Amino acid sequence: MTTVEEGLHALIARGFRFQHIADRHGELTIIVGTYGWPRFSDRIEIHGEHEASAARTRADSAEEAVWSHDGDALSVIAALLELPPPPGPPAPEWSFADSSGHTGSGKR
Repeated sequence: MTTVEEGLHALIARGFRFQHIADRHGELTIIVGTYGWPRFSDRIEIHGEHEASAARTRADSAEEAVWSHDGDALSVIAALLELPPPPGPPAPEWSFADSSGHTGSGKR
């Protein structure tokens, strides 16, 4: 995968659904993609070629990510495509927060 477009096609092939969100002037501001697993949900937000984020959350706690990745759109898409499917190892299943309050991923 060498382009964002190729990455988006790969996510669509995996079953992601995308929504294009525009501002009040009709300008595209964000592309949001989601995919639901049993007990988990994956989400990617693309604000532009150089700004994107993705996360996997548990269905019972959508605010706490068990995995997340931020960066440019191509690297975030690549990280999401490499994320193992839940449940079970090596996929992350539990969130944790370090002393600074940042969340990360944990396996249990």
